[in-house]
Amino acid sequence: MPFNDFKVSVIVPVYNAAQFLSHAVESAVHMEQVGEVILVEDNSPDNALEICQSLEKEYDKIRLFQHPNGENRGASASRNLGISKSKYDYIAFLDADDWYLPNRFENDKEVFSEHANADVVYSSAQSGQNNTTPLKNAKIGDPRKIIGENAKPKEFYKFSLLVKQQHPSFHTNTLTIRKKFLLEDKPFDERLRLHQDSELWRRLLRRGNFFAGKLKEPVAVIREHEDNRITSRTVKSRLLMYAVFIENVGVTNMYGFEKKYHLKEILRAQSKLLESNWKRRIFFYSQLALSLLQMDSFLKSFSSNYLSRHEN
Repeated sequence: MPFNDFKVSVIVPVYNAAQFLSHAVESAVHMEQVGEVILVEDNSPDNALEICQSLEKEYDKIRLFQHPNGENRGASASRNLGISKSKYDYIAFLDADDWYLPNRFENDKEVFSEHANADVVYSSAQSGQNNTTPLKNAKIGDPRKIIGENAKPKEFYKFSLLVKQQHPSFHTNTLTIRKKFLLEDKPFDERLRLHQDSELWRRLLRRGNFFAGKLKEPVAVIREHEDNRITSRTVKSRLLMYAVFIENVGVTNMYGFEKKYHLKEILRAQSKLLESNWKRRIFFYSQLALSLLQMDSFLKSFSSNYLSRHEN
């Protein structure tokens, strides 16, 4: 694609964010690189639909969609619907209660142009509640400067999992993704109401080339408030994310380091359901010693059993 025609489809899932929606949309719609802003209204209990309709009338770039029969299907389904309706070759996301900064796509065009193999460009986000909070990714810089500019997806993925406090932390509002690459596998898993972004980024990391955009300054602001979906995250929702990821990838397709990492993460999460620190430690280390000897069977059993209980 000629890079003088670089355009992005920005997808905004809309649920219960009427008071923030106009600010979010107007932070994106005027950008030169934004070809369209796709609003997916998810049967909000507030007046978000009316605001979406008003914004669609006001701006030519805005397109509004809903799920069949106006159903509520969650952020995963809303983002997937937006992806299916998108017209441009690059995809970005924006939560309806957050907003972009003017430099949001400033480096993305340049990175995609310089690296023909780039599948995803990621940058940093800033908390709107506390401007002294360090930027995600800003401290560590670009991992490729540590593991090599031409690092393969497996090397980058391994680094992101295993280097504690140094791995890239991706926020949904700061990634720009080649649409073709995104659609080579299933997009957001609609079984997940929470952590669906983390599960997808992990699957994309396994097979794609991630390159850093702007890390030293934010390109988006995360608004923290009582109605954030993130406040509903629990140990059980995280365990569900692991179960879904394992099923999506398949244990036989997982790397050895990846199996060990997820085994430890699952046991660590399970231990947090116990009421005391000493019980958590005993559980974790005793189960780890046993499970390391049979990682494949442990991971398969965990995933199938957890998903079965969730479906029932």
